[in-house]
Amino acid sequence: MITVRVLVFLCLVIAGISSGVAQTVIKKRVMTPSQQAGAPLAETRRKAINVLPFQRPLDAKKLKKWLEISSQCTMAEFELFLSPLSAEEQELLNVIEDKPAPIINRLHFENLRHVLKEKALVSLRIEEKLQHDSLTHTTPAVENLLYGAFDAVFASVGPPHGSPRYGDVIIRLKDSVREKGWATPFSGMHFMYAIRHKDARKMQDLLAAGTTLPASRYNPLHLGFDDRLHFSHYVVTEKSWNKMLAYQAILVHRNLDDSPASQKVKQRFTEMLTEKDPTKFWSLYIPARIKNGTPEQDAENIPFGYLEGKFDDQISIDCFTSIEVPADKLSEVRSWPEAQPFLHLIRAKPAGTP
Repeated sequence: MITVRVLVFLCLVIAGISSGVAQTVIKKRVMTPSQQAGAPLAETRRKAINVLPFQRPLDAKKLKKWLEISSQCTMAEFELFLSPLSAEEQELLNVIEDKPAPIINRLHFENLRHVLKEKALVSLRIEEKLQHDSLTHTTPAVENLLYGAFDAVFASVGPPHGSPRYGDVIIRLKDSVREKGWATPFSGMHFMYAIRHKDARKMQDLLAAGTTLPASRYNPLHLGFDDRLHFSHYVVTEKSWNKMLAYQAILVHRNLDDSPASQKVKQRFTEMLTEKDPTKFWSLYIPARIKNGTPEQDAENIPFGYLEGKFDDQISIDCFTSIEVPADKLSEVRSWPEAQPFLHLIRAKPAGTP
């Protein structure tokens, strides 16, 4: 079997694919003032370099620049600590660059009609402003406190079909949408419980009940400066997404052992180096999960990496390349008045697609 440290590493980098904390669904929340996703992280980094107020607003332009700087620092550290690269590792960096990672939003079917009506995927904050109280949403309040998640739209970066646990509808996005986003190698909930070792589920339940989290930094349910500062070091902006996914794969590959399962993972790594077809490449990078698979099968099919993309406020339907729905729902969807302008995008999910 694959070593324990590999499995621990994968738990840290693949929150959207591996088992994670179930996110509490909340239909109504007390909303905090509007901000951009990522702003709490930038504010924390400002305080980290000087406690005195800078007396300048953290506007959208400055936030975007900070995200880029933070990402550059993270990537530079990866390059330093991974060096020197083997010939195989360098080849992966070369071949992954011309294979844009799939960027996919998964959606619950009951929310699809709303997306078609609004002609966009929108953040929870915008949904609240539109007063769509009937919509369910899985954005945890814990993540909003951490980095401003209520102002973000989410998409997986890497998995060929997205993360099925977020819904049965697949919305495939144009690669150009990455210009409006940034990413981390896991969700905020996963970060809080797997890396910060806090009871994220209990924290989420408290917030869902309208209770404020403890103010003392010594309380295990506190969320504050140290958490945001730590999370800020995982920010990766769009120019580095493919390279970061390559670095994740290199780390997984280096930490494999000589077990039969590891040998099959190594074989997948080798196959990626010569695979020309982008779809097949990403299916090797993140294989489909085997339902009710054995531990051995799960070990053989471990993903090489994952990123969770975060986009400000909304993603226009102009950025969609397709909307894939369960085959038994296709006729219904195509009959909706809201769907008529977008019939060219709507299709049935291929058989066997999770």
